Amino acid sequence: MAQIINGTDLDQLSRPSFSYGFFYHEDPLRDTASLLLLQFIVSVLTSRFLYFLLRPLRQPRIVCDIMGGLFGSSPRILIILSHLRVPAARRMAESYEPTLFRDDVISYTRLLAAYGAMIKFFLIGVKIDPTLAWRSGKRTAILGFGSMVIPFLFLLALQLPFMRLVKIDDEGNRVIPSIGDPDVFLHLAATVAATPPSVVADVLADLRLLNTELGRFAVATSMVNEITRWSIFVVYRVIDTAHQRHSYVKAIQEVVGMGAFLIALLSLVWPWARWIVRRTPKGGRVAEWHILVMMLAVLTIGALSDALGLGFLDAPLVMGLLVPDGPPLGMALVEQLELFSTELLLPLFFLTVGYITAFDRINNPIMMLWMLLYILSGHVVKALVAVFAGVYYRASIQKAALLGLMLNFKGLVELMVYIGVKGDRKFRPQGFVTALISIVLVTGVCSWLVTTFYDPLDTRHNVGYRALQHLNAQEKFSAVATMLNEDPVPAMLDLFEASCATPAGQSSSCIHVLHLVELSGRANSTLVPHKNRKGELVNPAQMDRLHNAFLNYEKRKKEGVAILPFTAISPYTTMHQDICSLAMDKCVPFVIVPFPRFDSGASREIEKVARNIVPQVLSQAPCSVGILVHHALTSSRPLVPEKFRYSVKVLFWGGNDDREALSYAARMARHPGVRMSVARFQQQAKIAEDELSWDDVIFKEFVRGVAGNERVTVEELAARDINETMAGIKSIESECDLVMVGREQCAGSMLGEALGKWVELPELGVVGDMLASNDFAKFSFSVLVVQQHS
Repeated sequence: MAQIINGTDLDQLSRPSFSYGFFYHEDPLRDTASLLLLQFIVSVLTSRFLYFLLRPLRQPRIVCDIMGGLFGSSPRILIILSHLRVPAARRMAESYEPTLFRDDVISYTRLLAAYGAMIKFFLIGVKIDPTLAWRSGKRTAILGFGSMVIPFLFLLALQLPFMRLVKIDDEGNRVIPSIGDPDVFLHLAATVAATPPSVVADVLADLRLLNTELGRFAVATSMVNEITRWSIFVVYRVIDTAHQRHSYVKAIQEVVGMGAFLIALLSLVWPWARWIVRRTPKGGRVAEWHILVMMLAVLTIGALSDALGLGFLDAPLVMGLLVPDGPPLGMALVEQLELFSTELLLPLFFLTVGYITAFDRINNPIMMLWMLLYILSGHVVKALVAVFAGVYYRASIQKAALLGLMLNFKGLVELMVYIGVKGDRKFRPQGFVTALISIVLVTGVCSWLVTTFYDPLDTRHNVGYRALQHLNAQEKFSAVATMLNEDPVPAMLDLFEASCATPAGQSSSCIHVLHLVELSGRANSTLVPHKNRKGELVNPAQMDRLHNAFLNYEKRKKEGVAILPFTAISPYTTMHQDICSLAMDKCVPFVIVPFPRFDSGASREIEKVARNIVPQVLSQAPCSVGILVHHALTSSRPLVPEKFRYSVKVLFWGGNDDREALSYAARMARHPGVRMSVARFQQQAKIAEDELSWDDVIFKEFVRGVAGNERVTVEELAARDINETMAGIKSIESECDLVMVGREQCAGSMLGEALGKWVELPELGVVGDMLASNDFAKFSFSVLVVQQHS
């Protein structure tokens, strides 16, 4: 203690922790608190500003954070401004780094940054489902193992030319000039070959590709890759410890001690976390004191693991893996800690990374280039492993190459490895700079290539028409129906029953019911099927009342309809990809998306999500789309097919969408419990001859199909002006259960010209928006707005 308390140290300790401010003629940056707050401001602003600038270039958050730390920790911008002769810029540049990273503050900065990294690693573990590796298929296991082992062995062989450059420095240590200890290449080989699932999931979530086919496969593959990496790490740890201690017995004792600590962690955290889950009511929130105790446990375990030589980040990561992902506990932890750690503490961590990155210590650009090529060659081999695996399994070469790029994503885990190597003084400053550049370069380029060349909803290779108009009305009805909550269930069931008039002896209709659940407290999105090919229920633990309502309807229907339930767990922003992908995989001609009315009582969040999903589905769906505008829980009575009664009103002006709606109505007209009224509006507007002829053909075909059906009435209304049109729309009976209309009417329709500027919900079209407005709030009918797939 006496050695460190010299004059300078006492001066630092005597600095005040707060400032009296300008009014007392004090420098506000002289005290610790103000300077620490300034570091927070600089780190967050630079990170967010670069994220805003680089987002059009499709760069993930990790790239922007690292670059933000590099820019925020140095006066590079001020130096540029000084060259542009901006007043005071040169003076500010000279004092920037000594002021921002003053000796008495930097220790607090590093402490907070380390705490942020610890919380982040704990949350990484919480979000990951470790059982995903065991549930992966054979292809995933082979690719995960090969993508780790082959690049690792390749890079170990490729390091031999660098070993010829080894020299003995002044302290008697073996070093490679401008790089560092020769053991650096072992760490580089393992880090380049590794694919942490948390890194892959974070980058894919930023790119909105997490719940795509390749995204899910990449996360599953990375789990196997990570297990392989940890196996190699254990073997290396034994050999390295034996080399340092000159005894394999001591090395094994140390590894056994670490294993005992992890087993104790498993014995305590696993039952504790499940006890918390059992204590939490279904649909309820975890008590705050549970979250507080969990956070104290993270700090305690981090300190113990550091004392045992595991490092303060590894044990919190393992502890997070033992916490059940998703609701209630995993979701509560992520909600409470994610924003604080990711948006405040991590930018400060990247600022400290920028502070220890010495670009001015680059003294051998040629060696730096060779080291960078060494790292990049490992990434190329890793991508080629995925390509060869894809060719072997007869997959698309393009998709295999894109998967290889996804497996090359790098992020926080790799950065922490390089910082640890630098902390052990194995990296020279130039070597650390090169490794840091490789993370930014590889992740940035791979992200841009993936988003540029990967279209998860590419429909160019689809063959045939995906619209009801081009199918026989007597064929079985097949559709994908999506739901965010239970509110649209009654309206959906009524619509299904009206659509599934299957005579005896014909194949049953098929409805794929997709429950959309927000991805919260998890890293990997999933699409969970609840029936296998034999029709047996699977994954019943992830089913809820929503699925049970449709399965009960299937039982009452007595083989007249087949319900195939699914659950999609994904971010709100990419739920449309799950909808469109399922529709594409199942080759259905119709997708039904619910849309709550303004007066339905639905939550603001559900309304916002629905409004975001519908336009995306309309633009990307591989088939026709029906938007079901519904009230909240319009009925609680069970649907009995034998006693089903349903009143439908169809409004027809003309155009592709109206023709599709009429084709759908033709199916409903066959149901003995459906009473239908079809109104065709004869307009005086200038409409193309081919459109009119198509309208006439479809309408006459419909009339022939319902000839002799007393439950269907057809009328033609004159619509010489907008007033007559509005009168016809408002004549809808209050007893009506469903109103069907096309999203867009024929080109030249007076509706678009007269009412287009008043539309509040353009995704519903002019008429759909009107029927969903408060003007029709007194009616209890639902509205089905149909868009034909072109």
